[in-house]
Amino acid sequence: MIALVIQHESASLSHTCGVCGDIVGDRDGPQLALADSPEPVCRDCGRDHAPSLVALLDLAQEGRRIGRIGRHSVFPPLTALLDLSRAAENYSHSLPRRCRQAA
Repeated sequence: MIALVIQHESASLSHTCGVCGDIVGDRDGPQLALADSPEPVCRDCGRDHAPSLVALLDLAQEGRRIGRIGRHSVFPPLTALLDLSRAAENYSHSLPRRCRQAA
């Protein structure tokens, strides 16, 4: 199992995935990286090894986008709120289920 973390980067030093070697999209802000080195990890490898972290990054990205929209209007558009809701639902479904024990 590969250990991944979320790091906030203004610009990634390496533009290749630390797992598969594919090109990682240049994105400012939080991104997945290997826990033991600063190498970024692509979205596909992140989805394979840590789907909950990828869903959390999607949720953060949608929240950031809606925050930018909210600065210019009183109420964000319904489509933006639906995108945020979908990202939150994807995150909640990516977490492992807790089993209750009988008392």
